[in-house]
Amino acid sequence: MNDPIQQRLVVGREIATEAAALGLDYFRRRDALKIESKGPQDLVSQADRAVESFIRDRLAASFPLDAIHGEEFGRSAQAGDYTWVIDPIDGTANFVSGIPAWCVVLACVHRGQVVLGITVDPNHAQTYSARRGQGAFLNGVPMKVSAARSVT
Repeated sequence: MNDPIQQRLVVGREIATEAAALGLDYFRRRDALKIESKGPQDLVSQADRAVESFIRDRLAASFPLDAIHGEEFGRSAQAGDYTWVIDPIDGTANFVSGIPAWCVVLACVHRGQVVLGITVDPNHAQTYSARRGQGAFLNGVPMKVSAARSVT
């Protein structure tokens, strides 16, 4: 595949899907998780750190020159043209409370412009992805704005 952004989208979806499965495993065992407070209403769990570490390792193996900026571990030393932004468990408060309303989020920035985004919700088997200029997708199906003129 010669398109570097498309390559990152395909690999990023695979990584996010695997990371979400890891997060779901932790979610099912959340009673055993170590949970800390980073500040008022800002929690972090062992699962957040494990999922982010998994994503970082996989991204670094696939794209060693890309920078990585994650919620739990900050920015990597790389300074390439591409930067991955990670929220390993978006909705940690829900996660630790047993509410199945959380997801894994990845974005990729190329020279200061967001070029792709991936959100995986393992509780509802939904994968959202988008690429700049090419639309958004839910489980591979294009999403579009409703033609309805009224909510009634």
